Amino acid sequence: MMIVMRTTIDIPPGLHQRIKAYAEMRGATFSETATEALMRGMAPIETPTMTRVDPGTGLLVFNFGRGRTITSEEVADLIDEDD
Repeated sequence: MMIVMRTTIDIPPGLHQRIKAYAEMRGATFSETATEALMRGMAPIETPTMTRVDPGTGLLVFNFGRGRTITSEEVADLIDEDD
């Protein structure tokens, strides 16, 4: 069972409308949607950088808690730009 805290925050009317509309579109409550947005926003702050060794390449892989995978092709393009 997850413990929940109840609190009151002041948010701009435009943001309130965006959260409300997004919640309705997803079939979720305002509270669920706002909580998810806060958790996503805080993820980079709370998540330490983690590393692991890729078993296929033997290279270090850095995990910053969010974002997307950078491909080998993108790295090669960046290297080419430096030349």
